[in-house]
Amino acid sequence: MAAQTRYVCNEHIVDMRYIGVQKMMIYEGDKFGAINRLLRTRRVLPAFLAANVLLLLWACCMPSAQAQLSVAVTEAKLENGYEVERVYGGEVRAGRTSTLGFRHAGEVHRIRVQEGDTVAAGALLAELDPEPLRAAREQAVAGLRHAQAQLQVAEAAVELARETTRRHRDLLEKGHTSAQRFDEVRLDLAAREAQVNVAQAERARAEAGLRVADVDLERSRLLAPYPARIQIRHADEGAMLVPGQAVLRIVEEGRREARIGLPVDVAGTLETGARYAFRNGEQRLEGTLLQLLPEVDPRTRTLTALFDLPATESAPPAGSLIELTLTRRITDAGFWLPLAALSEAQRGLWSVFVVVADGNEDRVERRLVEVLHNAENRVFVRGTLADGDAVVATGTQRIVPGQLVVAGAGR
Repeated sequence: MAAQTRYVCNEHIVDMRYIGVQKMMIYEGDKFGAINRLLRTRRVLPAFLAANVLLLLWACCMPSAQAQLSVAVTEAKLENGYEVERVYGGEVRAGRTSTLGFRHAGEVHRIRVQEGDTVAAGALLAELDPEPLRAAREQAVAGLRHAQAQLQVAEAAVELARETTRRHRDLLEKGHTSAQRFDEVRLDLAAREAQVNVAQAERARAEAGLRVADVDLERSRLLAPYPARIQIRHADEGAMLVPGQAVLRIVEEGRREARIGLPVDVAGTLETGARYAFRNGEQRLEGTLLQLLPEVDPRTRTLTALFDLPATESAPPAGSLIELTLTRRITDAGFWLPLAALSEAQRGLWSVFVVVADGNEDRVERRLVEVLHNAENRVFVRGTLADGDAVVATGTQRIVPGQLVVAGAGR
């Protein structure tokens, strides 16, 4: 087969198959005569063939006109500023958390909940052994009855002393008794009345003792103060407790708060009652600013802001991290450009290419810019640009200043 060799230059293809055909004709003819002729011209033929190949390659590679590269451009529009998004981290906390225990000592009789259970406000959570408290109440009842009886005795004695005093007053007026005897009867009445006051005080004390016994018996039952979930169970049945010892830790169900540490100048821009955007992983939610705490945290030098989060089933759990997203307007004139439009320049600056008219053709010029802000795949810059300039949007690595181009559609 004929050898196939091709040279490519722009759109021209040089096919060297005819050279192989000529060689094949030499070998397929008169072998000996052809060989002799080839030997006689072995120095001329290669040089001739090489010269023809070089001439053909040079002719096809000569450009007829300077090629013009097509570039995508975008219009530079002057803006009076840009928005900066700042993210501040914080912690989610329950609206209320409580560690519950009994006010007095006793033995745990029953705990009715497990960790993770959801309870309603007023639900019975745990009980102490009620027998000692019932006995104390019965004792208080007996003491009250005794005090009431003592009061009745004292009141009867006062009634008798009053009648005796009245009779002796009549006898004294008639001269049938002495003043001494009348004074004794009168003072005895005063003593009896004082005894009634003492008996009344004893009765009041007995009534108070009964109320204390009732309260102690009631407080032997641990109730949920608000709708909550059981976080920790500290004790089990049969455990002996001292007053105030922790039995259960509960976390308020539903309501959540976010505590965010903010720089003082940023915190001053927030408005109480306004709603702000939060992010918890992939979850997006809004919260309402409740208040700013009055003191700066001495460790972080930030001001703590409290936000009320929506009470939904998808509310983030207490203790999880949450991010507050704030948008701040920066007043500084510049241009939004695609990130791909930038190319590196000297002294830490960046540059872009601008397409400008040069007679009937378009050329590119380099313009220096400073990056003020970046957001995803675009940047906000300022520099030697003018409003309406056609900036090369992409492919800047393919062009050089002064190159002729054809401006394509912007993007």
